[in-house]
Amino acid sequence: MTSDKQQKQNYRNLASRIAGHLSNIKYPRWFVRRFIRLFKNRYNISLDDYQIPENGFETFNSFFTRRLKDGARPLGNGIISPVDGYILDYGHVNPQNKIYVKHQYYYVDDLILENIDNLKSYSILYLAPSNYHRVHACFDMAITKTIYLPGTLRSVSQKVVDRKDRVYCRNERIVIHGNSDYGKFRFVLIGAMLVGKAKLSFDSDMETNMKKGEYSSTEYKTPVFLKKGEELGYFEMGSSVIILLEEEYLQNIPLGKGEAIKVGESLVN
Repeated sequence: MTSDKQQKQNYRNLASRIAGHLSNIKYPRWFVRRFIRLFKNRYNISLDDYQIPENGFETFNSFFTRRLKDGARPLGNGIISPVDGYILDYGHVNPQNKIYVKHQYYYVDDLILENIDNLKSYSILYLAPSNYHRVHACFDMAITKTIYLPGTLRSVSQKVVDRKDRVYCRNERIVIHGNSDYGKFRFVLIGAMLVGKAKLSFDSDMETNMKKGEYSSTEYKTPVFLKKGEELGYFEMGSSVIILLEEEYLQNIPLGKGEAIKVGESLVN
């Protein structure tokens, strides 16, 4: 990486850390409340489905990572959506170990930094700023390993993904390894510009956007079991998730690309 590219990456990552810091400021209260109200109105966000603290949200981040009310997202059959967002793309992993996303090819082993040739299908879901930003298990999971891959922090909006080369492989990300009734899986949380952090709910030591981010890996001697619908992690601003399966289940999702979907709705029955 040239010094110019490294400097730009450092600026993007620093800007995201600053955004994360500012989103956790509690005072002055009037300013926090006004900013939340402006953001809510700008993106036409309804809070009907969410838990609202008795005294309101203390910080913008507590508003942004708000929790759902019990029962707000009933679980459908089969593989469910892990997020509220949009189906950016889905399909098969081709024989060259590539996935085709918005007119660009991505090598799977470049995305997850692992030489694996038995992944057959994928789905990519994008979370807009207006969406709920907690991530849930899309099926029963036995998690065996997590990896943090450092990188830059570009926006993952559809316009940027269309225009920039290999955004998902260049951005920092967390890769979750595990087994399920649908075979082995890899679940990827993609970091993005102005995402304060991406965090895992079951492992507080694994998060993105650290000042001295370095590759790290954690193997669990006893697998971490999550039931379908349980919380997996969350983003402190919008981003994307990628599901990779060793079976073909995600090749033919009966929903249109670009279609909105919510946590718990079926991707594949």
